[in-house]
This record gives sequence, C-alpha cells and structure tokens, in this order.
Amino acid sequence: MVKIIKSEFSKNVLTLMTGSTIAQILPIVLIPILTRLYSPEEFGVFAFYISLVTFLIVFSSGRYEQAIVLPKTDKQAINILSLSFVILFVVTFILSVILFFFGDFIQVKIENPILNNWIWFIPVCVFVASSYKIFTYWSNRKKRFKSTSISVLSQTSSRVSVQLIGGVSIKGMGSLGIIEFFKSLFKSDFILPVGLTPIGIASFIISYAVGFGLGSLLFFVSFFKNDRHLLKHISVLEMKTQAKRYDKFPKINSLHAMGDEFKNVGVNSVIIYAFSDVLLGYYSMTFRVLRAPLSVIGNSFAQVFYQKAAEMHSNNQSIVRLINGTVKKLALIALPIFLVILLFGPDLFEFVLGDKWREAGVYARYLTPWLFLNFVIAPIQQIAIILDKQAKIFMLSIVGNLIIFGSIFIGGYLFKDIKMGFLILSILQVFYYLYIYLWVSRIAKDAIKNTED
Repeated sequence: MVKIIKSEFSKNVLTLMTGSTIAQILPIVLIPILTRLYSPEEFGVFAFYISLVTFLIVFSSGRYEQAIVLPKTDKQAINILSLSFVILFVVTFILSVILFFFGDFIQVKIENPILNNWIWFIPVCVFVASSYKIFTYWSNRKKRFKSTSISVLSQTSSRVSVQLIGGVSIKGMGSLGIIEFFKSLFKSDFILPVGLTPIGIASFIISYAVGFGLGSLLFFVSFFKNDRHLLKHISVLEMKTQAKRYDKFPKINSLHAMGDEFKNVGVNSVIIYAFSDVLLGYYSMTFRVLRAPLSVIGNSFAQVFYQKAAEMHSNNQSIVRLINGTVKKLALIALPIFLVILLFGPDLFEFVLGDKWREAGVYARYLTPWLFLNFVIAPIQQIAIILDKQAKIFMLSIVGNLIIFGSIFIGGYLFKDIKMGFLILSILQVFYYLYIYLWVSRIAKDAIKNTED
C-alpha cells in the first residue's frame, strides 16, 4: 500500500485531487442553497444552453489539444498548441459572423425568449472554455499538476460564487442579514422557486464564462512564466507538419466527440419537448449531484492516466497493468457512493435539496449502474487515442450514443415514462462498458506484442 501511494502516478493524482477536492467542496456545500435559490426550470434551461456550447467546443480547436501530450519534443508540442489556438480564433470568428446574420432565426427555433439575449454570448463561452482545455493539456504534458489543480480551484470557486450572488439577487434579502437570509431558506414555510427569471439564466451563463475565463488566465500566466522561450520555435511549416501528423484528431476524434454532443443535445431536446424543462432540470441535477464529487477523482485519474500511458507507450512499456490498476482503484472508490445512492437516493435528494427534488433522486437510482461504469471505464478509453485506434473507438461510441439516445427516446415517446427509458439505458450500458473494458485490454496487450515482434 505504501508503495502504491508513493508511486509517481498516485502522487500526481493526489496533487490534482487536492485542489480539485477543495474546489468541489463549495459546489457540494452550496447545492442545497442553489436549489432553493433557482428553480428546476432554470437548471434545465441552463443545461440546454450549455449542451449547445459544449457541442461547439468539440470542433473549436480541431481536437488537436489532445495531441499536445503525445510528441516527444516540446518544439513539436508548442506548435500543436499554437495550431489549436489558431483554429480556435478562426472558429470563434466564424461563429460570431453566423450569429450576426442568423441570430434572429436561431432565436425563433430555440423558442425560449429568456435565452434570446444570450445567444450572442455563445462565442465567448466557447472561446474561454476551449482555451481552458488547450492549456490543461499543455500543463499535463509538463506535469504541472499543481498548476492544473490551482486552475480548477479558481475556475470552480468563481463559478459558484457568481451563481450564489445571482441567486441572492433573485430572492432579495430585504431587511434580513446574510445569516438570517440563508437560515430562512431552510425553514418549513420557505416556498421553493418555480419558473424562469432573467437574472437566474444570466447568473448561470455568466458564471460559466467567468469560471473558465479565470482558469484560462491562470494557465496563461503559468505558461508565460515557464514556457515563453518555446514561442521562438513556432512556425507555419511546423504547424502544418503536426497538423498532418495528427490529422486523425479532426478527422475522426472530432466526429467521435461530436457524436457524444449530438447525443447530449438530442437527449436534452427529447426530455424538454416530450416532457418539460422541469423534468430536464431534475435530470441535469441528477448528473450534477452524482458527478460533482466523483468528477474530481475521475478527471484527476484521467489526466494523469493519459500522460502516463502516453509516456509508457512511447518508451515501449506495457500499459496493461496501468489499465487494470486504474479500473480497480476507481471501482473501489465509486462503489460505496453509488450503493448509497441506489439504496437511499430519493430520501437523500429530498433531505439535502428540498422536497421538489425527490424525483431527481428517483432518477439517480435508475441511472446508477450506467454512471458507475462510465466513471470506472471512461479514463482507460483514452488508450484508443494513444494506440491510434480512433476509428474503432469512434464506431463503438456511435453504438453507445445510440443506446443512450434510443433508450431516452423510447421512454419518452413509446412508454411515455422517462424512468422506463432510464432502466433500459442502464441495462444496455452494463454490457456496453464491459465490452469496452475487454477491448481496451486486448489492444493494449497486442501493442506490446507488436513491439516485441
């Protein structure tokens, strides 16, 4: 056990988790407050808006940011980073032009007047979130996991701070002091909010931009301090060379990610149109509660795993033990948490978030098997990128996305019961992720065999 804790992999994971865990304490603590300041409808509409932004982020830098970790030399890597930003600037400009000419048409199609004023803010959200992703991969390449941890802390804490300020503005403190105001939220006669408010939607969207903007700024300061000497190696010729060398990222990996986001937008659209934005709010809150604490651990493992696996593969080392060890650690961490949700989900959600959120706890029960396996298996899927198996993992992702979207669609339009869709989804996802694990293990074994031959 001591040897495992002292390993470089575990130390890097713990470094990321330390800052990330602190960063997530605020959102977790504030969730019971935020659900009393914002309505389920507002959570649902924000989830829909961010699903649009996230879809655009998929191709905003050509997915080249994921290749930053792979080259052996920093000279190559700095040109990939530069290439990513060049593409991001171009995409952001084109997106702004499209919204300038077709913004009114898009507003009509979205059919949500409160979102109209925020359609123009989409390029800003895309730019800051994409910049954050690009710098994260650079920081991981340089093994500056402490810098990454600090950036995560700043990004998350600033987001929840803006949301808290906005929520207080909606309710209004009146003559109450700060302490008395927050105490009033938990009194038995407190009426939970319903409906949409302009301030509520604005608070969520601005918090997203402020969080990723601040995180990107901190990454940039670290980059400028430590790596500005590498800027002299940037050239158009080298960027073209790296773009061609890693062209599977825009050609295949971007399609993979785009499929994932099409699925997310599709699922959100089915839920909001087949049922209501209230139900979408419950669904998004289920993810928020279940994935907020675990995403800290999962993202930390994923980032360190990707860097370590890429390094081992470039040195012709077997990554099979790394895969199995990562899966076992994540399973042991997540199992107790998901068992509690499976057994006591509705009661926990009602007690912590308020009685209107009990339904989200019911959904959590149905989604637990899927989210558990997703948490455990997701990091090791990056092996497909490292071993140049992007086409295969893309095809598998299509199957997985069809399972998710198809299950929700069937529940919404055939059974008229979203819980039936969630049940079908979780059952099929168990078999799907078991296959993914076996496939990843096999290609990792084949890779080392091919090296020996």
